[in-house]
Amino acid sequence: MTQGTTTNARSRDQQQYNQARDLSHGDLLAHAAKTTGRPVLELVKDFRTMARPPSRLNLAEYLRNGLHHPDRTDPAMRAQYISNNLHWPITHLCNNQGWTGAAEDKVVAATLLSAAGVTVPETLAVIDRSPRIYPGIDKLATAEDLRAFLSRNPTGGIFGKIVDGMVSLGAFRVEAADDTHVQCTGLPALTYDTFMTDIVGDNAYVLQRRLDTHSALTPYASALATVRMVNLVQDDGVFCPMAIIKLPQGGNIADNFWRGGNLACSIDVDSGKIETVARRAGPEVEFLPDHPDTPGLLGMTLPLWDELREMNARAALTFAPIRYQSTDIAITDAGPVVVELNYGGGFDLPQYASGRGLLTPEVRAFFESFGYDFDARPKRRNLISRLLRRK
Repeated sequence: MTQGTTTNARSRDQQQYNQARDLSHGDLLAHAAKTTGRPVLELVKDFRTMARPPSRLNLAEYLRNGLHHPDRTDPAMRAQYISNNLHWPITHLCNNQGWTGAAEDKVVAATLLSAAGVTVPETLAVIDRSPRIYPGIDKLATAEDLRAFLSRNPTGGIFGKIVDGMVSLGAFRVEAADDTHVQCTGLPALTYDTFMTDIVGDNAYVLQRRLDTHSALTPYASALATVRMVNLVQDDGVFCPMAIIKLPQGGNIADNFWRGGNLACSIDVDSGKIETVARRAGPEVEFLPDHPDTPGLLGMTLPLWDELREMNARAALTFAPIRYQSTDIAITDAGPVVVELNYGGGFDLPQYASGRGLLTPEVRAFFESFGYDFDARPKRRNLISRLLRRK
Protein backbone atom coordinates (compact mmCIF):
# COMPACT_ATOMS: atom_id res chain seq x y z
CA MET A 1 0.00 0.00 0.00
CA THR A 2 1.23 3.48 -0.83
CA GLN A 3 -0.06 6.88 0.06
CA GLY A 4 -2.47 8.17 -2.56
CA THR A 5 -3.89 4.79 -3.54
CA THR A 6 -7.49 4.80 -4.75
CA THR A 7 -8.37 1.76 -2.63
CA ASN A 8 -8.93 1.46 1.10
CA ALA A 9 -9.53 -1.33 3.61
CA ARG A 10 -13.21 -1.55 2.75
CA SER A 11 -12.69 -1.86 -1.02
CA ARG A 12 -9.92 -4.43 -0.60
CA ASP A 13 -12.11 -6.56 1.66
CA GLN A 14 -14.95 -6.18 -0.83
CA GLN A 15 -12.73 -7.62 -3.56
CA GLN A 16 -11.86 -10.63 -1.38
CA TYR A 17 -15.52 -11.07 -0.47
CA ASN A 18 -16.48 -11.14 -4.15
CA GLN A 19 -13.71 -13.60 -4.98
CA ALA A 20 -14.83 -15.92 -2.17
CA ARG A 21 -18.37 -16.15 -3.45
CA ASP A 22 -19.26 -18.15 -6.52
CA LEU A 23 -17.72 -20.08 -9.41
CA SER A 24 -19.16 -20.12 -12.93
CA HIS A 25 -22.17 -22.36 -13.60
CA GLY A 26 -19.98 -24.67 -15.65
CA ASP A 27 -17.46 -25.07 -12.83
CA LEU A 28 -20.24 -25.62 -10.29
CA LEU A 29 -21.89 -28.33 -12.37
CA ALA A 30 -18.55 -30.00 -13.07
CA HIS A 31 -17.85 -30.10 -9.33
CA ALA A 32 -21.30 -31.50 -8.56
CA ALA A 33 -20.94 -34.23 -11.18
CA LYS A 34 -17.45 -35.17 -9.97
CA THR A 35 -18.38 -35.38 -6.28
CA THR A 36 -21.64 -37.27 -6.74
CA GLY A 37 -21.13 -39.31 -9.89
CA ARG A 38 -24.45 -37.99 -11.22
CA PRO A 39 -24.84 -36.95 -14.88
CA VAL A 40 -24.88 -33.20 -15.49
CA LEU A 41 -28.34 -33.32 -17.09
CA GLU A 42 -29.71 -35.11 -14.05
CA LEU A 43 -28.17 -32.46 -11.79
CA VAL A 44 -29.61 -29.65 -13.90
CA LYS A 45 -33.08 -31.19 -13.69
CA ASP A 46 -32.78 -31.61 -9.92
CA PHE A 47 -31.48 -28.07 -9.48
CA ARG A 48 -34.44 -26.66 -11.40
CA THR A 49 -36.80 -28.08 -8.79
CA MET A 50 -34.96 -26.05 -6.16
CA ALA A 51 -34.88 -22.94 -8.35
CA ARG A 52 -38.68 -22.82 -8.38
CA PRO A 53 -40.87 -21.39 -5.61
CA PRO A 54 -40.77 -21.47 -2.68
CA SER A 55 -36.99 -21.97 -2.42
CA ARG A 56 -35.76 -20.20 -5.59
CA LEU A 57 -32.16 -21.22 -4.91
CA ASN A 58 -29.44 -20.25 -7.32
CA LEU A 59 -26.92 -22.85 -8.47
CA ALA A 60 -24.21 -21.79 -6.01
CA GLU A 61 -26.66 -22.12 -3.10
CA TYR A 62 -27.80 -25.51 -4.38
CA LEU A 63 -24.22 -26.78 -4.09
CA ARG A 64 -23.28 -24.85 -0.96
CA ASN A 65 -26.18 -26.47 0.88
CA GLY A 66 -25.19 -29.92 -0.38
CA LEU A 67 -28.50 -30.49 -2.14
CA HIS A 68 -26.77 -32.17 -5.08
CA HIS A 69 -26.08 -35.11 -2.75
CA PRO A 70 -29.32 -37.14 -2.98
CA ASP A 71 -28.74 -39.03 0.28
CA ARG A 72 -28.50 -35.98 2.56
CA THR A 73 -32.05 -34.64 2.48
CA ASP A 74 -35.60 -35.78 1.90
CA PRO A 75 -38.32 -33.80 0.06
CA ALA A 76 -39.67 -32.24 3.26
CA MET A 77 -36.22 -31.02 4.26
CA ARG A 78 -35.46 -29.66 0.78
CA ALA A 79 -38.69 -27.66 0.77
CA GLN A 80 -37.45 -25.64 3.75
CA TYR A 81 -34.44 -24.12 1.99
CA ILE A 82 -34.74 -20.51 0.86
CA SER A 83 -32.52 -18.41 -1.37
CA ASN A 84 -30.64 -15.49 0.09
CA ASN A 85 -31.76 -13.56 -3.00
CA LEU A 86 -35.17 -13.31 -1.30
CA HIS A 87 -33.71 -11.74 1.82
CA TRP A 88 -34.21 -8.07 1.01
CA PRO A 89 -37.69 -8.37 -0.55
CA ILE A 90 -38.93 -10.28 2.51
CA THR A 91 -37.05 -8.12 5.01
CA HIS A 92 -38.41 -4.85 3.63
CA LEU A 93 -41.94 -6.27 3.59
CA CYS A 94 -41.77 -7.34 7.25
CA ASN A 95 -40.00 -4.31 8.65
CA ASN A 96 -40.64 -0.63 9.19
CA GLN A 97 -38.05 0.66 6.73
CA GLY A 98 -37.79 3.93 8.63
CA TRP A 99 -35.76 1.98 11.18
CA THR A 100 -33.09 0.86 8.71
CA GLY A 101 -30.62 3.58 9.64
CA ALA A 102 -31.26 3.16 13.35
CA ALA A 103 -30.03 -0.44 13.17
CA GLU A 104 -27.32 -0.15 10.53
CA ASP A 105 -25.65 2.99 11.92
CA LYS A 106 -23.50 1.47 14.67
CA VAL A 107 -23.34 4.66 16.74
CA VAL A 108 -27.11 5.19 16.72
CA ALA A 109 -27.82 1.52 17.41
CA ALA A 110 -25.37 1.39 20.32
CA THR A 111 -26.89 4.55 21.80
CA LEU A 112 -30.42 3.10 21.73
CA LEU A 113 -29.36 -0.30 23.03
CA SER A 114 -27.32 1.18 25.86
CA ALA A 115 -30.25 3.37 26.89
CA ALA A 116 -32.38 0.21 27.01
CA GLY A 117 -29.98 -1.47 29.43
CA VAL A 118 -28.33 -3.70 26.82
CA THR A 119 -24.57 -4.15 27.16
CA VAL A 120 -22.70 -2.94 24.06
CA PRO A 121 -18.98 -2.41 23.28
CA GLU A 122 -17.46 0.74 24.73
CA THR A 123 -17.16 3.41 22.03
CA LEU A 124 -13.93 5.38 22.38
CA ALA A 125 -14.06 7.69 19.36
CA VAL A 126 -15.18 8.03 15.75
CA ILE A 127 -13.00 8.75 12.74
CA ASP A 128 -15.06 10.90 10.39
CA ARG A 129 -14.07 13.71 8.05
CA SER A 130 -17.68 14.65 7.21
CA PRO A 131 -19.59 17.51 8.93
CA ARG A 132 -21.48 15.06 11.16
CA ILE A 133 -21.17 15.50 14.92
CA TYR A 134 -21.39 12.67 17.47
CA PRO A 135 -22.75 13.96 20.78
CA GLY A 136 -20.63 12.80 23.68
CA ILE A 137 -18.12 10.98 21.46
CA ASP A 138 -14.67 12.24 20.40
CA LYS A 139 -14.51 12.85 16.66
CA LEU A 140 -11.19 12.38 14.88
CA ALA A 141 -10.91 14.11 11.51
CA THR A 142 -7.17 14.27 10.85
CA ALA A 143 -4.03 12.19 11.18
CA GLU A 144 -2.99 14.40 14.07
CA ASP A 145 -6.31 13.73 15.82
CA LEU A 146 -5.70 10.00 15.48
CA ARG A 147 -2.14 10.29 16.79
CA ALA A 148 -3.31 12.20 19.85
CA PHE A 149 -6.13 9.71 20.47
CA LEU A 150 -3.84 6.67 20.32
CA SER A 151 -1.36 8.34 22.65
CA ARG A 152 -4.16 8.62 25.25
CA ASN A 153 -5.49 5.08 24.86
CA PRO A 154 -3.83 1.70 25.41
CA THR A 155 -2.77 0.05 22.16
CA GLY A 156 -3.70 -3.52 21.47
CA GLY A 157 -7.17 -2.80 22.77
CA ILE A 158 -8.88 -0.94 19.92
CA PHE A 159 -11.10 -2.38 17.20
CA GLY A 160 -12.29 -0.27 14.27
CA LYS A 161 -15.28 -0.87 12.02
CA ILE A 162 -17.17 1.21 9.50
CA VAL A 163 -20.10 3.08 11.04
CA ASP A 164 -22.61 1.88 8.44
CA GLY A 165 -20.67 -1.16 7.20
CA MET A 166 -21.80 -4.74 6.70
CA VAL A 167 -20.08 -8.17 6.96
CA SER A 168 -17.09 -6.49 8.70
CA LEU A 169 -15.71 -5.09 5.46
CA GLY A 170 -12.74 -2.85 6.26
CA ALA A 171 -12.48 -3.82 9.94
CA PHE A 172 -9.10 -3.39 11.64
CA ARG A 173 -7.50 -4.10 15.02
CA VAL A 174 -4.79 -1.79 16.36
CA GLU A 175 -1.92 -3.71 17.92
CA ALA A 176 0.51 -0.87 18.63
CA ALA A 177 1.15 2.80 17.91
CA ASP A 178 3.91 5.32 18.51
CA ASP A 179 4.60 8.92 17.52
CA THR A 180 5.00 8.09 13.84
CA HIS A 181 3.27 4.80 12.98
CA VAL A 182 0.18 2.65 13.57
CA GLN A 183 0.49 -1.14 13.60
CA CYS A 184 -2.67 -3.14 12.79
CA THR A 185 -3.06 -6.90 12.79
CA GLY A 186 -1.89 -8.42 9.51
CA LEU A 187 -0.62 -5.13 8.07
CA PRO A 188 2.76 -3.39 7.93
CA ALA A 189 3.28 -0.37 10.17
CA LEU A 190 1.75 2.70 8.53
CA THR A 191 2.32 6.40 9.06
CA TYR A 192 -0.72 8.23 10.36
CA ASP A 193 -1.23 10.03 7.05
CA THR A 194 -1.01 6.74 5.14
CA PHE A 195 -3.38 5.07 7.61
CA MET A 196 -6.00 7.77 7.06
CA THR A 197 -5.64 7.44 3.29
CA ASP A 198 -5.11 3.72 2.75
CA ILE A 199 -7.21 2.25 5.57
CA VAL A 200 -9.91 4.80 6.38
CA GLY A 201 -10.38 6.42 2.98
CA ASP A 202 -13.74 8.16 2.70
CA ASN A 203 -15.37 5.92 5.31
CA ALA A 204 -16.41 6.80 8.85
CA TYR A 205 -15.14 4.39 11.52
CA VAL A 206 -16.25 3.76 15.08
CA LEU A 207 -13.38 2.89 17.41
CA GLN A 208 -14.38 0.52 20.20
CA ARG A 209 -12.70 -1.07 23.17
CA ARG A 210 -11.60 -4.50 22.01
CA LEU A 211 -13.61 -7.42 23.41
CA ASP A 212 -12.14 -10.81 24.23
CA THR A 213 -14.01 -14.07 23.83
CA HIS A 214 -15.01 -15.99 26.95
CA SER A 215 -12.17 -18.15 28.27
CA ALA A 216 -14.18 -21.32 27.57
CA LEU A 217 -14.18 -20.41 23.86
CA THR A 218 -10.67 -19.04 23.38
CA PRO A 219 -9.21 -22.46 22.45
CA TYR A 220 -11.54 -22.50 19.46
CA ALA A 221 -11.29 -18.92 18.14
CA SER A 222 -8.38 -16.70 17.06
CA ALA A 223 -10.34 -13.50 17.71
CA LEU A 224 -13.75 -12.43 18.99
CA ALA A 225 -16.50 -14.99 18.28
CA THR A 226 -20.13 -13.91 18.09
CA VAL A 227 -23.46 -15.66 18.25
CA ARG A 228 -25.94 -14.82 15.48
CA MET A 229 -29.50 -14.96 16.83
CA VAL A 230 -32.17 -15.01 14.10
CA ASN A 231 -35.11 -13.06 15.54
CA LEU A 232 -38.76 -12.89 14.59
CA VAL A 233 -40.50 -10.21 16.66
CA GLN A 234 -44.04 -11.47 17.20
CA ASP A 235 -46.95 -9.87 19.02
CA ASP A 236 -46.30 -12.08 22.04
CA GLY A 237 -42.50 -11.77 22.14
CA VAL A 238 -39.35 -12.81 20.31
CA PHE A 239 -39.10 -16.16 18.54
CA CYS A 240 -35.62 -17.36 17.60
CA PRO A 241 -35.80 -20.24 15.08
CA MET A 242 -32.03 -20.60 14.65
CA ALA A 243 -28.81 -19.59 16.38
CA ILE A 244 -25.26 -19.80 15.06
CA ILE A 245 -21.85 -19.12 16.59
CA LYS A 246 -19.20 -17.75 14.24
CA LEU A 247 -15.59 -18.54 15.15
CA PRO A 248 -12.65 -16.74 13.47
CA GLN A 249 -9.61 -18.88 12.70
CA GLY A 250 -5.97 -18.28 11.84
CA GLY A 251 -5.11 -14.65 11.18
CA ASN A 252 -8.71 -13.50 10.74
CA ILE A 253 -9.75 -10.69 13.08
CA ALA A 254 -13.44 -10.98 12.11
CA ASP A 255 -15.72 -14.00 12.25
CA ASN A 256 -17.56 -13.77 8.92
CA PHE A 257 -18.08 -17.15 7.25
CA TRP A 258 -16.79 -15.87 3.91
CA ARG A 259 -13.30 -15.38 5.36
CA GLY A 260 -11.12 -18.41 4.64
CA GLY A 261 -10.91 -21.00 7.40
CA ASN A 262 -13.56 -19.50 9.68
CA LEU A 263 -16.07 -21.84 11.33
CA ALA A 264 -19.81 -21.56 11.89
CA CYS A 265 -21.70 -23.83 14.27
CA SER A 266 -25.41 -24.37 14.72
CA ILE A 267 -26.65 -24.00 18.30
CA ASP A 268 -29.68 -25.59 19.92
CA VAL A 269 -31.64 -22.48 20.85
CA ASP A 270 -33.12 -23.90 24.04
CA SER A 271 -29.98 -25.37 25.56
CA GLY A 272 -27.05 -23.49 23.98
CA LYS A 273 -25.45 -26.76 22.86
CA ILE A 274 -23.28 -26.73 19.71
CA GLU A 275 -24.77 -29.13 17.16
CA THR A 276 -22.51 -28.77 14.10
CA VAL A 277 -19.08 -27.52 13.08
CA ALA A 278 -19.02 -26.19 9.52
CA ARG A 279 -16.59 -24.41 7.22
CA ARG A 280 -16.44 -23.54 3.55
CA ALA A 281 -14.59 -26.01 1.35
CA GLY A 282 -14.62 -24.70 -2.21
CA PRO A 283 -18.18 -24.54 -3.55
CA GLU A 284 -19.56 -26.69 -0.69
CA VAL A 285 -19.93 -26.46 3.06
CA GLU A 286 -17.94 -29.09 4.92
CA PHE A 287 -19.24 -30.48 8.21
CA LEU A 288 -16.45 -31.50 10.56
CA PRO A 289 -16.54 -34.03 13.40
CA ASP A 290 -15.12 -31.35 15.73
CA HIS A 291 -12.86 -28.31 15.73
CA PRO A 292 -10.05 -29.04 13.25
CA ASP A 293 -7.31 -28.42 15.81
CA THR A 294 -8.78 -28.54 19.33
CA PRO A 295 -11.31 -31.24 20.28
CA GLY A 296 -14.29 -30.40 22.43
CA LEU A 297 -16.18 -27.83 20.39
CA LEU A 298 -18.90 -30.13 19.05
CA GLY A 299 -21.38 -30.85 21.80
CA MET A 300 -20.19 -28.18 24.23
CA THR A 301 -22.79 -25.99 25.92
CA LEU A 302 -22.04 -22.30 25.54
CA PRO A 303 -21.45 -20.38 28.78
CA LEU A 304 -23.96 -17.74 29.96
CA TRP A 305 -26.57 -18.98 27.50
CA ASP A 306 -29.61 -17.94 29.56
CA GLU A 307 -28.14 -14.48 30.04
CA LEU A 308 -27.45 -14.23 26.31
CA ARG A 309 -31.04 -15.16 25.41
CA GLU A 310 -32.42 -12.63 27.86
CA MET A 311 -30.20 -9.86 26.47
CA ASN A 312 -31.07 -10.85 22.91
CA ALA A 313 -34.79 -10.51 23.62
CA ARG A 314 -34.31 -7.09 25.23
CA ALA A 315 -32.29 -5.87 22.26
CA ALA A 316 -34.79 -7.27 19.76
CA LEU A 317 -37.75 -5.63 21.49
CA THR A 318 -35.91 -2.30 21.63
CA PHE A 319 -35.95 -2.48 17.83
CA ALA A 320 -39.39 -4.12 17.62
CA PRO A 321 -40.49 -2.22 14.46
CA ILE A 322 -37.82 -4.34 12.73
CA ARG A 323 -39.88 -7.48 12.88
CA TYR A 324 -37.33 -9.69 11.09
CA GLN A 325 -33.86 -8.99 12.46
CA SER A 326 -30.75 -10.62 13.86
CA THR A 327 -28.25 -9.85 16.59
CA ASP A 328 -24.55 -10.62 16.84
CA ILE A 329 -23.66 -11.20 20.49
CA ALA A 330 -20.22 -11.82 21.97
CA ILE A 331 -19.86 -14.00 25.05
CA THR A 332 -17.14 -12.54 27.28
CA ASP A 333 -16.01 -13.46 30.77
CA ALA A 334 -17.91 -10.39 32.01
CA GLY A 335 -21.13 -11.46 30.25
CA PRO A 336 -22.82 -11.22 26.85
CA VAL A 337 -22.31 -8.06 24.76
CA VAL A 338 -24.50 -7.12 21.79
CA VAL A 339 -21.95 -6.24 19.12
CA GLU A 340 -24.49 -5.45 16.37
CA LEU A 341 -28.19 -5.54 15.65
CA ASN A 342 -28.95 -6.14 11.99
CA TYR A 343 -31.87 -4.92 9.92
CA GLY A 344 -32.72 -8.40 8.61
CA GLY A 345 -29.98 -10.99 8.41
CA GLY A 346 -28.94 -13.23 5.52
CA PHE A 347 -30.83 -16.49 5.06
CA ASP A 348 -27.63 -18.20 3.91
CA LEU A 349 -25.53 -18.38 7.08
CA PRO A 350 -28.06 -20.24 9.28
CA GLN A 351 -28.62 -22.80 6.52
CA TYR A 352 -24.92 -23.27 5.76
CA ALA A 353 -24.02 -23.70 9.42
CA SER A 354 -26.86 -26.04 10.35
CA GLY A 355 -27.40 -28.12 7.21
CA ARG A 356 -31.11 -27.30 7.54
CA GLY A 357 -33.47 -24.96 5.74
CA LEU A 358 -34.58 -21.77 7.48
CA LEU A 359 -38.07 -21.83 5.98
CA THR A 360 -39.74 -23.96 8.64
CA PRO A 361 -43.55 -23.83 8.88
CA GLU A 362 -43.27 -21.26 11.70
CA VAL A 363 -40.88 -19.00 9.77
CA ARG A 364 -42.90 -19.30 6.56
CA ALA A 365 -46.12 -18.41 8.40
CA PHE A 366 -44.41 -15.38 9.94
CA PHE A 367 -43.24 -14.04 6.57
CA GLU A 368 -46.61 -14.79 4.99
CA SER A 369 -48.37 -12.84 7.74
CA PHE A 370 -46.81 -9.72 6.24
CA GLY A 371 -48.11 -10.60 2.78
CA TYR A 372 -45.21 -12.42 1.18
CA ASP A 373 -46.39 -15.03 -1.37
CA PHE A 374 -43.93 -17.91 -1.61
CA ASP A 375 -45.91 -19.60 -4.37
CA ALA A 376 -45.94 -16.60 -6.69
CA ARG A 377 -44.12 -17.17 -9.95
CA PRO A 378 -41.24 -14.80 -10.74
CA LYS A 379 -42.16 -12.12 -13.24
CA ARG A 380 -40.82 -12.79 -16.71
CA ARG A 381 -38.53 -10.06 -18.02
CA ASN A 382 -39.39 -8.71 -21.42
CA LEU A 383 -37.07 -9.19 -24.37
CA ILE A 384 -35.46 -5.74 -24.10
CA SER A 385 -34.69 -6.27 -20.41
CA ARG A 386 -33.13 -9.66 -21.09
CA LEU A 387 -30.97 -8.25 -23.88
CA LEU A 388 -29.78 -5.39 -21.67
CA ARG A 389 -28.79 -7.84 -18.93
CA ARG A 390 -26.56 -9.69 -21.40
CA LYS A 391 -24.41 -6.65 -22.09
